[in-house]
Amino acid sequence: MKVVAMAPYDNGWSNVELIKDCGIIPYLLRTEYGYEVEMVGAKRGDYPYHELYTKEIDMVFLPVGDTADKVRYMEENATTCALLIVRGCYENSFPIVECYKRLNPKGKVYVGLDANSWWMDRIRWDAEEFKKFMDNCDVIATSCRAMQEHLNAKWPWIIEHIPNGYYDFTKQWKRPNYEQKENIILTVGRLGTKQKATEVLLEAYAKVASHIPEWKLRLVGNVEQEFKQYVEEYFLRFPKLREKIEFAGTILDREKMIGEYNKAKIFALPSELEGGTPNVIAEALHCGCVTAVTKFDAYEEATDYGRCGRYCEVGDADEFGNLLYELCISEELQQLSEAAFKYAEQHFDMIKIVARIRELVFGEEYE
Repeated sequence: MKVVAMAPYDNGWSNVELIKDCGIIPYLLRTEYGYEVEMVGAKRGDYPYHELYTKEIDMVFLPVGDTADKVRYMEENATTCALLIVRGCYENSFPIVECYKRLNPKGKVYVGLDANSWWMDRIRWDAEEFKKFMDNCDVIATSCRAMQEHLNAKWPWIIEHIPNGYYDFTKQWKRPNYEQKENIILTVGRLGTKQKATEVLLEAYAKVASHIPEWKLRLVGNVEQEFKQYVEEYFLRFPKLREKIEFAGTILDREKMIGEYNKAKIFALPSELEGGTPNVIAEALHCGCVTAVTKFDAYEEATDYGRCGRYCEVGDADEFGNLLYELCISEELQQLSEAAFKYAEQHFDMIKIVARIRELVFGEEYE
């Protein structure tokens, strides 16, 4: 049985997407169930994660990778493809899905909406092309429970809840030991993008750092070029914080990344918006990190409704600083950490999640 995961962008899959749900779902359909799997799109740089972690998946690189290229691929492969996976309800995916269903009416289409409220509420869902695309999709999913409820009330299609989870490619993850954790506030992501609002975290930490002198802030990820000037000016304003704040850069080695999560007690994510529950949240929770987030769409899931984390309004550095301070001095921090691991184990295990997807798509028994 052949499964095709089609890249949503003309520039193809990125390396990091191979270890997110985009790549984990095809990977587990291959390794757990033996399906023939292809991830299709333009070549987008190097793919070290493919060699390290997902080499069981076939990467198919199209000459250009635009919609016309993908339609040509589908014309040649539709009849042998049992499942087409697409990401997002982007217009450039509409002809690809239409071609697939025309040539293989019995084939299945799974679409992960990658939805946030800002985007979903601006879609003309009554437009004929959009309706045709959605009607062609057999399973439509969002990774945010609140978004699922919102869309099911608004749209005529059934929207499933499929969270973004974690998967241990290294086989090194163990039950977290709180006693081995350090007083570290960690964040992971594209530092300095408008979406991630890294400046809110830095400003918040600056407001409370003197009150929690034993706590450090550690930032993992690529720093956006335009954000570097802000960081320089930040340390001119707060020179004493140079010893307290560490920019670790991008960490490709998954075992080292797990070590970052295992050392941290708190995982902070002050995002303006997210497409559901981010993968980094699931990974942090599984390593026993207490979550500190802003009210993006899936904030309740990111904190288990306050049972393993705390949240505040988007864009408010003062409030986020207070949130961090209260967590750092909390006598319940270990209890919250233990609750985080149990919550992740129950709800964010990608092996269980992919089994659920398989059941929804093919109607096979889910255990």
